[in-house]
Amino acid sequence: MVRKKSPLYRYWGYLLLVAAVILLFARDVGPLVVSGAFALCFTWMLVAAPTWCGAKNRGEGYCRNNSSGLLGGCKLRQHKWQRFKALTRLGTLGDALRGWFSGAQQQVATLALIVSAVGVVAGLFK
Repeated sequence: MVRKKSPLYRYWGYLLLVAAVILLFARDVGPLVVSGAFALCFTWMLVAAPTWCGAKNRGEGYCRNNSSGLLGGCKLRQHKWQRFKALTRLGTLGDALRGWFSGAQQQVATLALIVSAVGVVAGLFK
């Protein structure tokens, strides 16, 4: 029998992001710790956040299979390659980033990714 993972295990990166924002305003914490926490959140959003695939389908829509991270694709090998190739080509970069806003999970993960990126820089200048 397979045990289902708890929501705390699946969404720990969002909890770390909240903790990193709180650490940003704490006085006793150094800039390296704050920037490290934000960098870990940034990496988690790219490779492990639970999202939809978001790869372009043959029709007009985007794939809605479950995926891990904004960079990865779903279980379909072609979607993994499609996501990787879209990020390496300048002409399709807009299509790759458009997939990041195709659903609610992607929008939350992308906004958290932006907050993490800004937090890394803000943490260095703390």
